[in-house]
Amino acid sequence: MASSAAGATTHHPAELRGRTHEWGQPAAILLAACVLVGLWLRLRGLAAEGFADDEVHKWLAANRYLAGDFGGDDVEHPMLMKSLVALAVLALRGVQAPETLTRLPSALAGGLTVWATALLGRRLFGRAAGLLGAAFLAFSTTAIGYHRIAKEDTLLGLFLVLCLWCLAEAKAAADDGVAKDQRGWELRGAAALGAAFASKYFIFYFVIPVVAYLWLRPRCTWRVPLWRWLWLVGASLAVFLALNFTPLMPSTYAYMASYIRGDIVGGDRGVSESLLFMGRLYGNLAPLRGDHPPPWFFLAFAAVKFAPLTALLGAAGLGLAIERRAPAHRVVLVWLAVFYAFSLIAGAKYGRFFVSVMPAFLLLAAHAGTELAAWASARIGAEKLPGATRAALAAGLLAVVPEAHAAFVHAPHQRLYVSALAGGDRNVRWFLPHCDYFDAGVREAVAWVAAHAEPEAEVASEVDWTVRLYAAWDGRPDLVSSPILAGHGCRTGRPCYVLVQPGRIYRHNQAAVERLALAPPAHVELVRGEEAVRVYRLAPGEPLFPPEAQAVDVSRAR
Repeated sequence: MASSAAGATTHHPAELRGRTHEWGQPAAILLAACVLVGLWLRLRGLAAEGFADDEVHKWLAANRYLAGDFGGDDVEHPMLMKSLVALAVLALRGVQAPETLTRLPSALAGGLTVWATALLGRRLFGRAAGLLGAAFLAFSTTAIGYHRIAKEDTLLGLFLVLCLWCLAEAKAAADDGVAKDQRGWELRGAAALGAAFASKYFIFYFVIPVVAYLWLRPRCTWRVPLWRWLWLVGASLAVFLALNFTPLMPSTYAYMASYIRGDIVGGDRGVSESLLFMGRLYGNLAPLRGDHPPPWFFLAFAAVKFAPLTALLGAAGLGLAIERRAPAHRVVLVWLAVFYAFSLIAGAKYGRFFVSVMPAFLLLAAHAGTELAAWASARIGAEKLPGATRAALAAGLLAVVPEAHAAFVHAPHQRLYVSALAGGDRNVRWFLPHCDYFDAGVREAVAWVAAHAEPEAEVASEVDWTVRLYAAWDGRPDLVSSPILAGHGCRTGRPCYVLVQPGRIYRHNQAAVERLALAPPAHVELVRGEEAVRVYRLAPGEPLFPPEAQAVDVSRAR
């Protein structure tokens, strides 16, 4: 790790040479404050929203783990997050709500990512950029919102940041001729990468350290022989299997075969063969199968889901990186390029996928901010200001004010922020409602149905598991859940309550949603003043779909 200030490098930080400077007391205090406040924003009111469909599977899997059952559904996701949820349940069951226990590991990992981003930023661009990058991540309403859901992307992002920090330190140690430190950083980086893959099966990320190393070779003396690469791969695989041993279980392969075929395994779940993005439905499977989301999907996400000044600084930082291509820039550019290249050929696109590259974008914003601050201080003759003072000024002006304001205003529903560049929050149902709502409001809508529905009434929705779970918890296990799918929903001959969510409008249910919209709903569940769930009541025998509607094949949708 960092040496004392006396042994610190005199090279520009972006060259990744020498040892990093110590934080110094003022910067260390500011960093600690960012981490603590960032944690508070992520942990406060974690149960304010009910379970999303995906989160129900994490809750059920964690409880199976505690019973010694590592099979069941959700095997398509690695074990690490569910294991951490199981530990939270074991330690705090009865003390915290199930939603809190399920989201706790992700929220804590989000706070740790603030700290890890500071370490990586200090190594890449210096102390001021590391501190400002941490502040951006700590207070970003989008980072907070997506860190507060029980999905694996936050853990993946944390371990990827740690892996790239180790890579940068290994390069610096090699150029300093400290072979022992170089090998230690390489090993820690391999372990972090193994933990990343034990968090989420984004295996394509393995090319990031490889390509970064190859691009750094012309600018350094760092050399890793083939036998060393094989040894590091083995170490990474050992960590992966230690944290995620289900790939060693034969039952896993039978489950995965069924999952890939599109069979319904372990019960039904939400499907999304299409995705509502900027007011239009796109196909959300493989790019060759239909009208997939545009290639600028994640560019739009970065532009719209951060405060305008943050987005502009991120774009400026990207421009600086492309122009200068110093070693530090190369590490970040490879990180972003590999993610973006995969997004072009991948099937589904979701906003939460950006979480694993969010630190890269925010570090570029911090880099641009500190470069701007240095230029401005030179122009006004204040270049003698201590670095920590400039960082504090930059953090206060660029991070805390616009990002923190949005985070506090939108709490505890920070994902629902939409930048003024896209019309503001009034367009939350237009931009990316599937990812931003993440089934917020369903718990309350089911509670309303449970209080008003006739015995053994039917509930049609896109979130079967969530409806069944909350109906049972609300004392109504008699309610029958069904999908909003032609030929399947509202077919019991009983009163049918239909839950329509702006984030769950797909091609397979569009005809039913349009038909229902012709009549007033029986109940509307609001989140931040916007419709989150409409509840319609259909009389026994009343059709859900118009007669001409045909069932859409969603057998392969996930």
